Amino acid sequence: MSDDRKREKDHIKCCSPEIIISLLIGDSGKCSSEYGGVVVKVLNPKEFPWEQVFRTLLNLNHEVFVDERDGSLMIVSKPKTD
Repeated sequence: MSDDRKREKDHIKCCSPEIIISLLIGDSGKCSSEYGGVVVKVLNPKEFPWEQVFRTLLNLNHEVFVDERDGSLMIVSKPKTD
């Protein structure tokens, strides 16, 4: 693993998933915590950092699901169980 990748993984561990994702998405979405995972409502699909959000959630060892609610795309994650 490269030094940059290791630093990224270590940095991710210090904050809650909600905070990390909220910082990534800015005004392009809305994030909340739910049962140890996150629920992200995509507000602006053209500006939304799709790849960074999915990669970050996967690096946090979360399962990731995409759904549609009330016409909005939703990203739902939950920690993987061992």
